[in-house]
Amino acid sequence: MTDSNGPQARSAPASEASPVVSAGPSGSSGDARGRRALRFALPAAVVAGGLMLTLVSVLDGDDPVKVKLPKPPFDTIKSMCKDLHGQLPGEVLSHDARKTVPDSDLTAAWGDPAIVLRCGVPTPVSLRPEDPNYAPEQNAIGVDGVRWTFEFLGEGKGVRLTTLHREINVEVTVPAAYAEPGGVVTAFAEPLKRTVPATVDDGG
Repeated sequence: MTDSNGPQARSAPASEASPVVSAGPSGSSGDARGRRALRFALPAAVVAGGLMLTLVSVLDGDDPVKVKLPKPPFDTIKSMCKDLHGQLPGEVLSHDARKTVPDSDLTAAWGDPAIVLRCGVPTPVSLRPEDPNYAPEQNAIGVDGVRWTFEFLGEGKGVRLTTLHREINVEVTVPAAYAEPGGVVTAFAEPLKRTVPATVDDGG
């Protein structure tokens, strides 16, 4: 079950991948093209934004991260998000978890600049069958048995990934400073599989 209200994300042209990203359910050519595109497109965006930082050089911030809460989701969604929150890792790529403001089971953050997770977000435009931009597999990658759709946020702003084929939508925003978004979402694969049921078999 998903919450389809709220701001709509725009699907970007097919362009994503990371060496740590595994192929989707059938190893489709579309997935392969997406992975190749991400491998080259994201580093280019990082250079353009002047943010070519190594992960080991990024210092985690002490201040809470301000995160916009998703619009109030259904109680069943809140329950799954609470379960997911309890399973989230204390570190992502060696970056410690940070507090979020407002404090909520719907949000989490790691590192500085902050990798931000939001649970119970609206369905992206690319996943809405009634929308002319509907293309659920156009910009999609598979990571350790979890499928994600993604969009680039603009020069130097990073990428936003949203789960595919799950009962609720979980969104992860990865700043451009992190050159491997596939490596980031690897940290969430097992918690997602344990707490957010899949609506189709993603091979994980």
